[in-house]
Amino acid sequence: MKSIKDFTVNDDDLKKMSITDFYKDQEIFITGGSGFIGKALIEKLLRSFPSFKKMFILLRPKKDKTADERLQELLDSSIFQRARDEQPESFKKIHAIPGDCRELAMKTSNASKTESFKKIHAIPGDCRELGLSISNEDLKRIENVTIVFHSAANVRFDVPLKDSIFVNLRGTHEILKIAETMTKLKAFIHVSTLYSNVDQPCIYEKILPNSADWRTTIKLAETLDGKTLDILFKKYSSNHPNTYTFAKSLSEHVVNDYKNKLPVLVYRVAMVITSVEEPSAGWLDNLNGPCGLFLTASLGLSRTVYASPHAKLNMIPCDVTVHGLIISACAVVSDSNFANNSKDSVIVLNSCYSNESLTPLWKLLRYSEILAKENPSEKMVWLPSRNTTSSFAGFFIRFLFGQLALAILLDVFVRLKIGKPLLVKLQRRIFFLNKILHKFMSSDWMVENDKYKSLSALITQEDKNKLNLRLNFAVDKEFLKNGLAGGMKFILNVPTEASESTILRYKILFILNYLLQFVTFICLVWIIKKIVFYLLY
Repeated sequence: MKSIKDFTVNDDDLKKMSITDFYKDQEIFITGGSGFIGKALIEKLLRSFPSFKKMFILLRPKKDKTADERLQELLDSSIFQRARDEQPESFKKIHAIPGDCRELAMKTSNASKTESFKKIHAIPGDCRELGLSISNEDLKRIENVTIVFHSAANVRFDVPLKDSIFVNLRGTHEILKIAETMTKLKAFIHVSTLYSNVDQPCIYEKILPNSADWRTTIKLAETLDGKTLDILFKKYSSNHPNTYTFAKSLSEHVVNDYKNKLPVLVYRVAMVITSVEEPSAGWLDNLNGPCGLFLTASLGLSRTVYASPHAKLNMIPCDVTVHGLIISACAVVSDSNFANNSKDSVIVLNSCYSNESLTPLWKLLRYSEILAKENPSEKMVWLPSRNTTSSFAGFFIRFLFGQLALAILLDVFVRLKIGKPLLVKLQRRIFFLNKILHKFMSSDWMVENDKYKSLSALITQEDKNKLNLRLNFAVDKEFLKNGLAGGMKFILNVPTEASESTILRYKILFILNYLLQFVTFICLVWIIKKIVFYLLY
């Protein structure tokens, strides 16, 4: 069995090395490359640190697309436009590997001629499967990998326990076993969530005990059926609100058990939101978490939120947390404070902001309402509102009459115009999303992030124009403005600036909203009058 010393580099010169120099000639393996963080990480490395030797991206083949086709589709997406403009030579070195890698191995003459020109490679695999379903040929190709970023995860909060365990827990164990075969490995960065210890009032930068054992949990998932596991979840999960945080918490214990075998580090991420400026201001590729909340609120789709108005969401821009990821790999090698040789626990970094830097939810929703008025979207369906309540009964009543009833009315109108009604379906998703996120939008945790902040000391003068942890960042109106514009551009595919017709539409919705409220008020008064008249006479 290899010792941790076999994987680390003890060279005093590394302390003076820039992060740019560190990534020169490195072979990098990334899981979760098609996810939000994964895409941004690949783009940043390709654009700002193009001197790496090779990059391997684990991609799951789909029925209609191979891993290579998915890689090409990924690299053709708009997120890489800036990288294509700034580093065109790097893209000339990109070659997708055609077909099955076992088939490629048979074409030895053509493969050997082109291998030296390939820089980014797709590795077919699946984090749900044992061994990640990586072929022996591909395992051979990644044996010289020096840096691993394990960001693959099923981030859905409502996913069945079995699926979450297979991807988020067992998948982590499988990639660690593969990492043991990488004889030149320098850093293994495991991306986790800040809320892996959500049952604790304070989130420290350390591994905390868990009542469940990760080995037993994997065995249960492999043995029991999905329904039985879901029934057992509440009693087995140590008060975790969902299967995601539970599985991610146990995955940290897997990494911790490898602290004396591999150069590992746990990198916990807060709620990831739109980017500050890289690859472009306001970039995002999904509506999970707070981004979806603010965008749907600005469109008038989400008019009441099941949350505490004074809750402070710990959110971090996507590009900022990617910068921290890139620095953390260098830190494992070059800074003794991040080495695991003599530590009781694996090194943990909380990529988040201190509590004093956070903005209360009511203010963010107020910003969304103001911005929607200043620059309405052509996809707006009703006048935005910013009602928040921590009472489920209050939320349900407001949702029923303020959102669902309105959605039914608008869907009837759409159906009469021979359109496809969608609003009721969307409201169903918004309702369950509010229930799932309630714990995170109604609680405040004290967080420790000293180790994470210390990463900034590793940024040399040469790297300052490439990396910035923005330790004094706070979500303000200007940032939210860029975020909402990014939602319009990258998610809704509509213009980011309101046209005259869109502004007129907003004014019409404004009048209709208060007209409907007035009519509703008159109807309620009439009903109350009838009831009182009936009771008295």
